[in-house]
Amino acid sequence: MYYRSYTSNLTPAEREAKRIAREARENAAFQRKIAKMEAQRAKSKFNYATAGGYYVPTRRQYEHALTMGDNGAALVVINGYQFSTKVNHDAIHVVNESLRALESSTL
Repeated sequence: MYYRSYTSNLTPAEREAKRIAREARENAAFQRKIAKMEAQRAKSKFNYATAGGYYVPTRRQYEHALTMGDNGAALVVINGYQFSTKVNHDAIHVVNESLRALESSTL
């Protein structure tokens, strides 16, 4: 059995008008969403530019980074541990995710 769409009875001009109206509604909703997010960020005391911070990697993270090979984040963690310098949390996060994936695959 064939079910017809409600747009089947519309002329091409009416279909185009509906499409344009739908796109305008979706765009307006997206703009409201963006404005709401910006208003919430303006009120927030959280510093988005420095979120996450810098940390000295742990021995466990260092040992796992050694097994990761030629990975940029692993190299950053290795150097951070060896020289006891703080590294961006993003590099540590990559190593931690790899470690979690390895642990979950061995269970």
